[in-house]
Amino acid sequence: MSVQRFRRFGLLAAALLACSSFAVSQGSDREVCPRAAAGSVVTSPADLSSEHGTLTATLSFRSDRGPDGQIRYCYMDGDGHQAPTLRVHPGDQVNLRLKNDIAAASSEMASHAAVGPGDCGHAQMSADSTNLHFHGLSIPPACHQDESLSTLIQPAGPAFEYQFRIPKSQSPGLYWYHPHVHGSSEAQVMGGASGALIVEGTEQTDQMLPERVLVIRDQKPAATGEEAGQPAKDLSVNFVPVPYPDYPMAVIRSKPSRRELWRVLNGCADTYLDLGVLFNGKWRDLGLVGVDGAPIGRGQGHTDGIAWRRDIPIPPGGRAEFIFETPAEHVNAELLTLGVLTSPPSDEDDPAAVTSRGQAAALDDDDANPPRQLAKIISSAEATEPGNLAAVPGLSRLSADLGLARARPIRKRLFYFSEQVLDPKHPASSTVYYITEKGSTPKAFDLAAGPNITVQSGDVEDWVIENRSQESHAFHIHQLHFLTLERNGSVTRETYLRDTIDVPYWDGTSRRFPSVKLRMDFRDPDIVGKIPYHCHVLQHADGGMMGVVEVKPRVPGFGRASRPTTQAEKR
Repeated sequence: MSVQRFRRFGLLAAALLACSSFAVSQGSDREVCPRAAAGSVVTSPADLSSEHGTLTATLSFRSDRGPDGQIRYCYMDGDGHQAPTLRVHPGDQVNLRLKNDIAAASSEMASHAAVGPGDCGHAQMSADSTNLHFHGLSIPPACHQDESLSTLIQPAGPAFEYQFRIPKSQSPGLYWYHPHVHGSSEAQVMGGASGALIVEGTEQTDQMLPERVLVIRDQKPAATGEEAGQPAKDLSVNFVPVPYPDYPMAVIRSKPSRRELWRVLNGCADTYLDLGVLFNGKWRDLGLVGVDGAPIGRGQGHTDGIAWRRDIPIPPGGRAEFIFETPAEHVNAELLTLGVLTSPPSDEDDPAAVTSRGQAAALDDDDANPPRQLAKIISSAEATEPGNLAAVPGLSRLSADLGLARARPIRKRLFYFSEQVLDPKHPASSTVYYITEKGSTPKAFDLAAGPNITVQSGDVEDWVIENRSQESHAFHIHQLHFLTLERNGSVTRETYLRDTIDVPYWDGTSRRFPSVKLRMDFRDPDIVGKIPYHCHVLQHADGGMMGVVEVKPRVPGFGRASRPTTQAEKR
């Protein structure tokens, strides 16, 4: 935890961690946030769907302590379903009430009861504060919509009402919702507070496939120690745990030799995924059709809107939608994640290796990420077909970038990720994380500070994001998608948009830092206000690796706006 976080609110949070409502149901036989047993059959989350153009729902935010002593968090709907999938269409109205049902940590905290109707930003932050971020949706960063910087929903208060409309231009695909309280986001997301949000297609097509929704989450491992190959975090598939060291696989049952649409959310707080499927020990092709809610369109190497790949990397917060042909009966089929190296390999002869810049290499606990099996896929004629039929995203669309590739950027900026180890003897507990615009002094994010940069509505900018640290980072920005133009200085051929992208670690010696060049789109006239950007490895974001861009309304006749998107491009 950084010095800055302690100065602002860390002492309060640290004090409450041990004795607050995090353990509200400890000692109770009833699980508030139930989890399946290892090796269980994976079931799809319950659906909360819009009707007649409106989704009305209530979610309860809860917490308990599991048998392993780990803190759990969850969202429960009115029928007792955990982490329901929210299903909407472009243009739908969403009326969502969120009740913080964690017991107040103390009478002092309860006196700051809650955020009242029409009131954002006046409640006191506590270890039990929560809120919601609707990751990937292009809805305004306004109170009661997608404002996550100052909205703090407290225990013992009334339900907070989110009211917003899904833009008609929102691309059908997979999004998600999760808490975004600075300093507590890692703990709450790792505890299980997350759920899928699907924007359905507005038209039925002949490209309808059985749909399977998989949410992969991470959690602190039950096993402790520093054994070779031990992951920093255990994983689960729709809350079916797959723990170290035996990795008892979850079970996915399917009809044999049937095409399905798999929507996979990396709902991990810190863990990178690289998904692949083995049939009898041989890799199977997966037909990628969507990334971060955006269809890949028809581009280089995928003229039919499908990119066939053996593995699909997904950074924390990212999503992938792909076509998968289920195995025939009696085929030994497995879903697994390949090992993802997120920091330089350690020097076994010198564990305390020092980088060329004289700083000890960061050894945070989010880097050990070995390959591991996740689920066994068992096909049989008796298996139940997935309940939903879904339109395959993007197969009828010529392009997914809405003309962004042809827009002229009004300016260019360079940002860089960096870290400072305050105590080399204890790097995991004393690392401060930064994201800094070139020319500024690195500073950990401060909620009380003003925006880091300012743009005008209508602008298009090119941002280069460098990684000057020896850990991988996943860049994410709220409210908008961006187009990837370059990786490490080489032009990419991506025709699709993202909202989260990996920037690999620096090896400590190369003269050039790993980087991505992104085209940032601030042309949506409804997106005005303060927008966070940060690393979506939430340990890093909570530790200071976050900034804010303020999008101001365009003043008529002032400055040069980027070329507007035409109606044809919007379609």
